[in-house]
Amino acid sequence: MKPQPFRVHDQRVVRAFVEARRNHTADESRLKFGWSNWGFGAEDLAVSAARLAKNGVRYIELHGNLYSEDLGYKPDETLRILGDHGLTVSGICGMVTPNQEFAHNLPHVRARAIEYFRRQAKFAQAVGGSYLLFGAASVGRPTAFDSYEVERSAQTMKLVADDFAAAGIRGAVEPIRPEETSIVHTFEQALRLLDLVDHPAISHLNGDLYHMLSGELHIGATILDHGHRMLNLHMADSNRRALGHGLLDLDVTIMALYAIGYQRGDNYCSAEPLGAGGNPYAAMNLPPQTDKLDELVRVSAETFREREEEVLGASDEELFALYQIDSE
Repeated sequence: MKPQPFRVHDQRVVRAFVEARRNHTADESRLKFGWSNWGFGAEDLAVSAARLAKNGVRYIELHGNLYSEDLGYKPDETLRILGDHGLTVSGICGMVTPNQEFAHNLPHVRARAIEYFRRQAKFAQAVGGSYLLFGAASVGRPTAFDSYEVERSAQTMKLVADDFAAAGIRGAVEPIRPEETSIVHTFEQALRLLDLVDHPAISHLNGDLYHMLSGELHIGATILDHGHRMLNLHMADSNRRALGHGLLDLDVTIMALYAIGYQRGDNYCSAEPLGAGGNPYAAMNLPPQTDKLDELVRVSAETFREREEEVLGASDEELFALYQIDSE
């Protein structure tokens, strides 16, 4: 029986994984699994850190909540809280809203974005984060102002690129589905934008499985083709809920990451299960539902580790049989 197109891409990923792991050593590092905490809403950082530590999560992607010099996390306090729970900052999730965005047609809105991201870059440096991610345009504004948004976004990013470089922070653009933002919905579109920015400090991609399900032909194939530009991957299942509670083939994603050697670099897999909806920012400042968050973290962390173990422990023959690949 002829396989469906998605299965053909699955098979390509499996073959690449099998070939790559022949060069792995016995002490090969594992994928760095972390959590993007802005989905915890207005929860105290110490409570969030305790939950993550309880579930063996070692890395945290912090909400970029320095909306002014006086609002948001303080570096010393943040490091103390995270240190108490054995957590390390992977990076900062920048918030791009209709009031502060690179692609806006009003100069004062772009100016707010510039100042906002300069603050986040300094904070990321102070807490030991290595990256700062952002969308090319606002989340919550899916309709474009005009046909010049990509160029305007790139020009504005150039104005903060030197600040990122001075802080030693890697800037990463995240492709976001068209229901949430007006431009840059795929990896290829993001790479074209980065070509326009043309600056080493803003030259990376931030993947997101939920958006990739919408924008990419195949998640695993996209990682094989463009994953070398990716420094973080937001993780949620096909319904944007806990890993293991949807239809996502997490095994193929894990195999694709190992196939490109993602585990060897300063790269992260940050869970970000936000729930379905057009604008996830709506719940960002609401009181947290602690019981639901506890379960969300527990299930996602357990599922990720279980599937990683299964993938790494499977023989070539088992993988070929599961994905209907003829042994050569």
